[in-house]
Amino acid sequence: MNDKGYSLVFTNSIKQEWKSIISVKKRCWLLLSGILVLISSLFLNYFVSTWVDSVSKTAVGDLFLDLIPVFELNFLFFWAVFFFWISTIVFLLVNPKQLSFICWSLALFVFIRCFFISLTHLGPPESAINIPESLSWFNFSADMFFSGHVGGPFLVALIIERQPVKNLIIAYSICMVGIVLMAHGHYSIDVFASFFIAHSISVLVKKWEYVFYPPFKVNEE
Repeated sequence: MNDKGYSLVFTNSIKQEWKSIISVKKRCWLLLSGILVLISSLFLNYFVSTWVDSVSKTAVGDLFLDLIPVFELNFLFFWAVFFFWISTIVFLLVNPKQLSFICWSLALFVFIRCFFISLTHLGPPESAINIPESLSWFNFSADMFFSGHVGGPFLVALIIERQPVKNLIIAYSICMVGIVLMAHGHYSIDVFASFFIAHSISVLVKKWEYVFYPPFKVNEE
């Protein structure tokens, strides 16, 4: 089979998967509601983080940050995250089977993180990376515990099915540990705790993953 043939098979596979979602009311509802809930969680994150920024003042010492010098890693700290999520969205649009499940799972992750960052009003490390003005609309300075830079991708890695993609995202999450600590973007507890919290969330969401993959019937009510 030539390249054109492979391309045609790949395109037809994507169309078939989307057709199987759109043609089943329950799958369609789960996808649309998942997208809406995820967007709602991001709006809540914006308002909670903005409020926390306004009330958080005090920075504290940190064992790792005291030992690690500050590196100017603006591109990796901000834009690498942006490119990661864009790449993830593209992958899920091309492989939409898990799209609704991952949307709901990430929404829960964001809601839980909003709860945690609203509890303790701890200021960012004194040596924390400066947020460029152009990125201030989605990056905040005092939304410390726990790290979304590390925890969000790690959650996706734990629940995504494709093993090569899973391995790649796990590697990305581990790299982000070094980047976040070298940039002093989070306290070390924010970074390391995010793995355990993301794992706990993955265990929880997998208990109702079956809701997204039952033997649906086309046009079922």
